Amino acid sequence: MENPAEKHPDSAGRVRHIVWDWNGTLLDDLRAAVSAFNSLLRARSLPETDAAAYRAEFGFPARGMYEKHGFDLAHEDWDALARDFHAALRGDPSLKLQDGAREALETAKARGIGQSVLSALRQDFLECDLRRFGIDGFFENVCGSDDLDGAEKTARGRILAKSLALPPDEMVLVGDTLHDAEVAARCGMRCILVSCGHQNRERLLGAGAPVADDPLEAVLAAAELRRAAATGNP
Repeated sequence: MENPAEKHPDSAGRVRHIVWDWNGTLLDDLRAAVSAFNSLLRARSLPETDAAAYRAEFGFPARGMYEKHGFDLAHEDWDALARDFHAALRGDPSLKLQDGAREALETAKARGIGQSVLSALRQDFLECDLRRFGIDGFFENVCGSDDLDGAEKTARGRILAKSLALPPDEMVLVGDTLHDAEVAARCGMRCILVSCGHQNRERLLGAGAPVADDPLEAVLAAAELRRAAATGNP
């Protein structure tokens, strides 16, 4: 099979595909997530939290944050908790795309960069969300979860990376959490993080990946990765 990089040597290292996280990255759902989490805390007479504390604590697997806030997961029905959380979140009127998200998708498309979504959200919810916001047509692959467990997504990421059949430096995962950086490394992708989502900039900087303010800046940063690769710089 012909190697496109051999035919066009200057294209080696060019970013050809962006794998987007959904919640917190393309979808602005921080306010809704904090509100939904607080509704569960109130129902158990546990102290509520705020956005700053949430962003400092949130991570994968999600169970850890629940335990930290006093949920007795040895006796709670985790599946019921997840259903209640997502019911509250998905009904929140504050849900919207992140600033720059649509422009980011359009910019990547105009530059001939393929795009997919890799999310911990259940597949049917994910597909519904993409249609709801009118952006489903941008993606070649939509990879969600089988449940609402909020578990890590490395296995599905590896399957997606293998199906794309691209060199590691031509795939970039864009996400909003340290887990996204971990998934990118485990799946052989480069990574750019955005600071507009569920974890604060200070935490994200610890991953050693570029940190953008929003999805549009992330796409522009991907172009910088391409130039760095083409010139042989790290």
